Amino acid sequence: MKKVLKSLRNLLQRDPSPSQIEGQVHIIASPYKTGSTSIGKSLIALGVGHREMPHDGALLKSIRPAASYYRKALGNGMDFHSFEAAERNKLLEKFQPLVAKAARYDIFHDAPMGHAHLHPFIRKILAPEARFIWVNRDAESWLESVRKWEISHPEIYRQHTLWESDPEARIANRLAFWKRHHEAFLRLADTFPEHCIELRWSDLKSYSALANFYQVPEPKQAFPHSNAAKS
Repeated sequence: MKKVLKSLRNLLQRDPSPSQIEGQVHIIASPYKTGSTSIGKSLIALGVGHREMPHDGALLKSIRPAASYYRKALGNGMDFHSFEAAERNKLLEKFQPLVAKAARYDIFHDAPMGHAHLHPFIRKILAPEARFIWVNRDAESWLESVRKWEISHPEIYRQHTLWESDPEARIANRLAFWKRHHEAFLRLADTFPEHCIELRWSDLKSYSALANFYQVPEPKQAFPHSNAAKS
């Protein structure tokens, strides 16, 4: 308990305008509908994370131009260290509003730091000690969950009508989206294998895989399953 309270105090007392996010933080980098909320809760139960950053659509919108710029720049296959050497200072300046808000948290499973909103290389520069978690879910169940989610949130997903008018196009688009972001995650994992873990959907039945990754004991309580009904 004392360690948890100390970690919380450290998070709250961080410089309100730091250049980077300090200390070990946790980023669920796989796309939406991959159990990210449950993993966030499990990290708290494991004692490795303490404060989840909530969804911030306005902040995501403000950094989208910079995110798009760097996503295109990274499309040529540049390795992490070359990218960091060339872009670090400029990147930290562009994403300072994100760092200023995110520095108070250590778990990121939603927009803008979580999921696939930012290239992993960007997030690794913003948070050098970040741990990245990717959850692999079989394509059929993931697509069905995405379909239900997008249709029920038309204000967010403008292409949701394609699930009715042209489902093959929407499926192809989402599978390409998954492939692109998974490849980006693997590029980071090649450079920082000790900071990245890939989980199977079945791993979310227990704490075992995450506990092994973080080298901590498994909690006695059941693994949390958030948003199960909505998924």
